[in-house]
Amino acid sequence: MGMMRVLDHRGDSVIEWELDDAGAVQQAEAIFNDKLRARQLAFARPEGATADEAERIFSFDPNVEEIIWVRPIQGG
Repeated sequence: MGMMRVLDHRGDSVIEWELDDAGAVQQAEAIFNDKLRARQLAFARPEGATADEAERIFSFDPNVEEIIWVRPIQGG
């Protein structure tokens, strides 16, 4: 099972999919691509890794245990 967590102004939303559910995987990939086009940042946390070990990703991989989305921080 895979999961995307979207951290934004609405809180922490969760999208989950099973690898054997092609429709759910396709929907998760569409959400991934929408968020990527919106310039949000995706990080993959491999199984057994801590949040500090998450790596930035640029394409959807349904085999990743957890994908975390965050909005870029603007400084000034």
